[in-house]
Amino acid sequence: MSSWSCPHDLNGVCQLVQGAACDPGMRGCVLHGKVRFASEEKNQPRKPVKATPPAKPAKTPKRRMPF
Repeated sequence: MSSWSCPHDLNGVCQLVQGAACDPGMRGCVLHGKVRFASEEKNQPRKPVKATPPAKPAKTPKRRMPF
């Protein structure tokens, strides 16, 4: 067995399938059809699911230069 991290995962959002939650092996993923997972439910064809947007941080006031 081996472990890996997806290079296209950015905070749980897939960068290849725009706006989709990162789910290795989903349609559009670089692993789709190329690997076999230990869990049988991961081996079934899956459609991408829209990712929930991350919470936006509070706006900070813009700083003005003194000149």
